[in-house]
Amino acid sequence: MPAVQKKRVKSGDVEIYYEVCAGRPGAPVLFLLHGIGGDLDAWQFVRDPLVASGFSTIAMDLRGHGYSGHPTAPSTYKKELLLEDVLAVLEAERVEKVILVGHSGGAVLALEFALQNPDKLSSLVLLAGSYGPPRYLRSPAVQRVVWFFTTVGAALSPHARGPWHSPYPKGKFHKEFELWGLARTLYHNSLRSYLLLGKTLANVDLEQRLKYITLPTLIVVGEKDGIYPVPVSKKMHDEIAHSRLEIIRNANHVLILNNPREVVDLLISFVQKLQK
Repeated sequence: MPAVQKKRVKSGDVEIYYEVCAGRPGAPVLFLLHGIGGDLDAWQFVRDPLVASGFSTIAMDLRGHGYSGHPTAPSTYKKELLLEDVLAVLEAERVEKVILVGHSGGAVLALEFALQNPDKLSSLVLLAGSYGPPRYLRSPAVQRVVWFFTTVGAALSPHARGPWHSPYPKGKFHKEFELWGLARTLYHNSLRSYLLLGKTLANVDLEQRLKYITLPTLIVVGEKDGIYPVPVSKKMHDEIAHSRLEIIRNANHVLILNNPREVVDLLISFVQKLQK
């Protein structure tokens, strides 16, 4: 296991927790963004071999998740504040450019960050990601019902009990929806945080702006992804000029836990080609 520097930085009124693993001097830095309901420990099976290969990594807990602050007001989960959290970590680490890597909802956030702050990035990696909400949330009627229950659920949700990282047993196959794991995480963290952050990212629709992504981009999706299916990644590949699409056979949405070796190999290959 690599040496881990555990750090915190203030982003407005919210404290953001993140971890830094140093690779060889001058090595590319990969900035890792987890999805909704996760935390930075979800990256451990990808991060550790990357660092062993000489790369440096920065992984953060999104606000409302893990060891980061859990604000309660809906206004504290605006998209702009999520982007500022990433900037706060970058500024604290004084890193000029990073390879931004997002998984699931973290990939949606990574896309938005790339559009607004391309000067901060050398390239972009989207793992099991999307440019907009899942298919079942694209109906206005469904949205109205979901947002109503999201608002009510967030208002009634108890406060977070304290800092918490979910356990991710090595070798375990992770389903896309695991009720016991979700219930355990919600018990320690806050349903409010997940609902409010989920609502924010589900309202992001970047379909018409994909063509403005000019960074070299790696897009990876599982062949059996049931949340953001393969056609979503193919659409991003078609619209993003300098992109490369990789489909991992028989993989579901949880690539970074179930298929870390394949993900690591693709990341290393992608970065090495950019360095030539």
